[in-house]
Amino acid sequence: MNNWFKFLYLSLFLMLTSKANAQEKVIVGEKQVLFSKILNENREVWIHLPKTYDDTTINPAKYPVIYLLDGEINFEYYVGMTDFLARTPYADIPECIVVGIKNTERTRDLTPTKAQKKSPVNPNLTLFADSGGSENFIKFMQEELKPFINKKYRTQEYSLLVGHSFGGLFAINTFLTHPDYFNAYVANDPSLWWDNKVLISKTKDYIEKHKKFPAKKSLFVSQADNEEQQKNWNSDMTQTIEEFKGIVESNGSLNYKHRFFEGEVHGTVSYPANYEALKFIFKGFRTDIKQLAKNPELLEGEYKKLSEKTGADFVPSESYLNVVLKFMKSNEFKESETYFIHMKNRLYPKVK
Repeated sequence: MNNWFKFLYLSLFLMLTSKANAQEKVIVGEKQVLFSKILNENREVWIHLPKTYDDTTINPAKYPVIYLLDGEINFEYYVGMTDFLARTPYADIPECIVVGIKNTERTRDLTPTKAQKKSPVNPNLTLFADSGGSENFIKFMQEELKPFINKKYRTQEYSLLVGHSFGGLFAINTFLTHPDYFNAYVANDPSLWWDNKVLISKTKDYIEKHKKFPAKKSLFVSQADNEEQQKNWNSDMTQTIEEFKGIVESNGSLNYKHRFFEGEVHGTVSYPANYEALKFIFKGFRTDIKQLAKNPELLEGEYKKLSEKTGADFVPSESYLNVVLKFMKSNEFKESETYFIHMKNRLYPKVK
């Protein structure tokens, strides 16, 4: 084999090898960094967009936003969970934008008061010395992060706050102090023992002052089994969550759910709890496509109920209507197909 043939052979080999190795990547999100004047630091957030976000075959849609604390721990599994729950025709939730917030000073940002708790092994040491900055952190979220997300992405005016442990403490504190900042709150095994159960006192004060919780809000609280933790110095976590449950359930105005997860410990409870929380918050979103064949008016009726419960405007997405129309056409439900064609044209008129 002469040099020219050797060169040609090597070139073809490298070209075929590079094509074989040039595999398509699966992207779950993108990183954004914004400078916070309130916190005086750069904050990194991870953004996951719904699968239909860049679909050019449908009209540009707006999506609810989930603000997920401890983003570096929770983001990867959470976005897969939301995509799974939003898949048609079995969607339990709408497609959502997920904003995972990466920590810098976690204790500072997520705790509501300055702690004075002493170490159980060294009484001269004060634990959590950098605590008590949650009011600044929620101000950052409300005045800087949310406007940033709303400007950069197509967002619907419906948002969730999701947190675990100190993040759950932060979620409940935000619910009590700024209930209008989010439509729904998820607190997984929240650290309600914090600072001599300060949020238990704050919850009682809220009820005494307002008489009832705000309407059209949702709160999901999970509780881990934590059997092993009952033996250590932080054993009051379970008791305080139960105490909070008693206060809330004695006031029936809130769309509230408490869920105990047997066999799950503090570090594992978020995964199953977040799945149930999403289904609870968006209960009523799922519709039975087979029932729509018999009663097409049922679809808008169900979404109207959901909108009234949540205080937000939910309508069938164009992508779901396409699935419905395909089902009606393939099964020759002609009257229902005509009904949904008119609905789609009304909700999503073609731009001329």
